[in-house]
Amino acid sequence: MAYFKTKYEDYLYVIFRIGIGALFFMYGMMKLFGLWGMPGGPAKFGTLVWYAGAAEFLIGLALISGVLTRLASFFGVIEMLVAYLMGHVAVGGWNPAVNQGAPALLFMFAFLVILAYGSRKASLEQAIFKKELF
Repeated sequence: MAYFKTKYEDYLYVIFRIGIGALFFMYGMMKLFGLWGMPGGPAKFGTLVWYAGAAEFLIGLALISGVLTRLASFFGVIEMLVAYLMGHVAVGGWNPAVNQGAPALLFMFAFLVILAYGSRKASLEQAIFKKELF
């Protein structure tokens, strides 16, 4: 496996973590504030979509800033698993190519990687506490 190691490994991972966080953050913004073509406008407060948007907003913010990334990615895995089962499998069957659930599964697998690696470099948590809290 040393063949795949590079001196830029940590930097590439930080780009991955921040990129996944930014994408997830934008999904939360879309649901909470009705941006970027959200069908029906902003989600109504207290609905399942509103809670999903709030979770996506906070999880994305945590991944971007590098604060409690393992905890946030743990909840991200759970949210994406629930979203896939409730929002995609229940409507269109198990095949993600048919039920449009591929983004939920890709986010779930990305969160599993972040759960394993934590925040690493470019982390607000590392800068302040010199360690990961969770």
